[in-house]
Amino acid sequence: MQIKQILERENHPYRIEISRNILTMLLYEVAFIYEKQHLIIKGKQTRKQELNVLFQELVFHHYKEHRNVQYYADALFVSPKHLTETIKEVTGRTAGEWIDDAVVLEAKVLLRNHDISIARVAENIHFPDQSSFGKYFKKHTGMSPSDYRLASSY
Repeated sequence: MQIKQILERENHPYRIEISRNILTMLLYEVAFIYEKQHLIIKGKQTRKQELNVLFQELVFHHYKEHRNVQYYADALFVSPKHLTETIKEVTGRTAGEWIDDAVVLEAKVLLRNHDISIARVAENIHFPDQSSFGKYFKKHTGMSPSDYRLASSY
């Protein structure tokens, strides 16, 4: 059975768990591809590449709770400016973009599950309320969570 068919079955008892595991798998796959394409042999990584790897690991583990660059900079003992400039130099994208993409991807996976209310999606990603989540999601996707949910149903 295809993954899409499983996710579309509203009565599937493990639909939420399957969705979460698919997201985790995708994030690991992205990390693998990134490391394969951008990292030199481990012993020869530059400090910038090391910082990027550490940053990506932190984002993978903390993006739901922490959406600001300051948190990651503090955890890595660098300034937010240095972190953003380094990540941009190594990956072509800013630290904030990496964080936002992880949050939006999680939100999209959760929104595809119609058994979870939008308020619950906001709660799962640690937004203070549904309104804040809606503004954040629309800013990054160009559509409201409910519009995305409708569009992803087809």
